[in-house]
Amino acid sequence: MGDFAVNVAVAYQIGASRGEYSILSAMDLGADELFAALGCTINELILRHRSHLESKREAKCVELNLDRSWLDASSRAAGPKKRWVDGTPEYSFHICGLRKLFPQALFVHVLRDVRAVIRSMLNFHRIAGFQLVANEEDAYRYWFRTVSACLTAERAYGPSVVHRIRYADLIENAESTMRSLLDFLGEPYTATCLEPLAERINSSDVPPDFSSENSATNSAIMEEACRLSIELEEGIPASVGSPAVANELETAFRERVKYVAALDDAYQEARRAIETLSKSGPTLCPATEATDLSTLPSKLKHAG
Repeated sequence: MGDFAVNVAVAYQIGASRGEYSILSAMDLGADELFAALGCTINELILRHRSHLESKREAKCVELNLDRSWLDASSRAAGPKKRWVDGTPEYSFHICGLRKLFPQALFVHVLRDVRAVIRSMLNFHRIAGFQLVANEEDAYRYWFRTVSACLTAERAYGPSVVHRIRYADLIENAESTMRSLLDFLGEPYTATCLEPLAERINSSDVPPDFSSENSATNSAIMEEACRLSIELEEGIPASVGSPAVANELETAFRERVKYVAALDDAYQEARRAIETLSKSGPTLCPATEATDLSTLPSKLKHAG
């Protein structure tokens, strides 16, 4: 939905580009109103289709002969579910756009020690069947980018919108951490909230003897990430939001919209340039094994 928010902004830009001759501008329909209306519709769709999700979970539970306790606790039978959570890591980069779609949304930044995250990411293929990152350096870069984006959002919107919790606290001090999280969400605490924490899910099943250290990893990148991880483990989140930082995120969002809006025009222009070159220049035949590659530079120079 992060990219969707950008596309909505692009569509609004087109739909309001000609003043009174554009329907959105003529009806005084602002971008914020359009975003919020679409967000409400998405929210209603997700809540309305919860029964479909539950029926699929039920079938999976029977198929794999799983313990039903987690299913019963999360089902509609345990009480009406009026809130939903999406834990997509990529949303770290789209908090500004998501707030446009869901103005009342709250964000939870779960912070985990970088070394533990790297070990998990490098073993992700054990459960998913594909590599999440190419190598250790890529993993450090990804952790640093996502965490930095979350920190920027914390500074921009403050603790009333972005709540940071330490992964270690969630494991070691589950009740007090869960109480603070539910206070942030404005939801009552109940002991059943701790039941899902009794069993780890989506674990990368890291072997005990696994070592993530790779001599090819850029040490500066690794040290920068580790330094940030230590600082955050010991630091305290900002107590208030910063309008200046929020404006920076807004500016970055508008720049992204401008970039995406120009992509199609740039693509069409490139196609026209290629077609013009292909019509005016000589026909280039694919090289075969028999081609003398040493003559290619002189041939291309002559063709030019």
